[in-house]
Amino acid sequence: MVNAINTGNPVKSTFIVNKYADIDGGSATAAVETPRGRLCFRDALGRMQIPRTITEARKAVYPVDWAKPLNPGPWFDGPGLNGNPIYGVNSGSANEQVNDFTIDPDAAFATPWPAAFKQYEVYPALYNLPVTSGNKVLVYDEGTFTYGSGNYSGDIVNFTIGSAIYADYTTGNEGKITVSGGAGGNTAIGHVTQIDTFGKNTVTVKLKGHNALA
Repeated sequence: MVNAINTGNPVKSTFIVNKYADIDGGSATAAVETPRGRLCFRDALGRMQIPRTITEARKAVYPVDWAKPLNPGPWFDGPGLNGNPIYGVNSGSANEQVNDFTIDPDAAFATPWPAAFKQYEVYPALYNLPVTSGNKVLVYDEGTFTYGSGNYSGDIVNFTIGSAIYADYTTGNEGKITVSGGAGGNTAIGHVTQIDTFGKNTVTVKLKGHNALA
C-alpha cells in the first residue's frame, strides 16, 4: 500500500498531537508569543513561560498549543480568541485580567492609522501560527507528540530511537525539544519513539509531563 503521508503533496506539519494522557486544566495564558508545541512551565503569575535558563528548563515539561475556541469564526489576533481591542486594558494575562482595570490616558493618541484587526477565517492552530502573548493556551500533561523540522534543536541525525529528550533554553531555541541537555544537569522529560513516521525529518516523542518533576 502507498504511504499517503510521505507521497504526493503532504501537508508540512510542525506539531502534531498523536495522543495525550491529560490536559493541565485552569485558565493558563501565554506569557510571551509561543510557537505551538513549545515546552513551558508555570511562572509566578500562573502564565505559561518558555524557558530561558537551565533552572527554568528543568521545570519546562508541558507542551502548549492554541486553546480550543468556544466561539465560531472569524477569529482575531490578540489576547483572547475574540481578539484584542484597539484600546487594550492590559496584556490579557490571568493576573492582569483580575487586578488591572486601568487604561493609559494617552492611548487614544497612539492609535495606529488606519486601525485594523488581523482576521482568521480558519482556527489559528491550523495555520501553525504561534500563540499570541496573553492568549489562552492548551497545556498538555503527558502524551505522544510529533515535531517537524525547525521545531526541535539540532539536526535530525542527532535524534535516535530511545534518546532522552530535554527542554532547550538557548537563545532562539527556547522551549524546543533537544537531545543535548543532559550535560547541563537538565531534566529528562521523555524519549524519542519514532523518526520520520509522520513525514520526512519528523521526530515523535513520548513526554512524561509532571511526572518528570518527581
